Amino acid sequence: MPGLLLIGDAAHAMSPVGGLGINYAVQDAVVAANILTKPLLDGRVTPTHLRAIQFKRQWPVRIIQSLQTHLQMRIIATALKAQEEPGLSIPWFARAFARIPLLRDIPPRIMGLGITRVRVEV
Repeated sequence: MPGLLLIGDAAHAMSPVGGLGINYAVQDAVVAANILTKPLLDGRVTPTHLRAIQFKRQWPVRIIQSLQTHLQMRIIATALKAQEEPGLSIPWFARAFARIPLLRDIPPRIMGLGITRVRVEV
């Protein structure tokens, strides 16, 4: 529908893994505000402006959704299964992320700040 802008879960449902839905909804709103402020003040919002928002948000959201799926299927599911079945272990890369400080800081940084840094433009 022309002129309709969906953001947050209305535009892209996020897995509860990592609790990132609200972060990405806020980032969507910031990008929308940055792109739409002047056109709204001028009374000239076009579908091109809305496409610009989608273009700017689409790939960071898809990357995070893919990471969430991978995290759920490879790490969380394996860790849960390892607790139930003796002999199974947590994947080496998950153990590395837990033990190496530089690696350990990457997931929370991505969760908190996103794939790309989004800031309100003045």
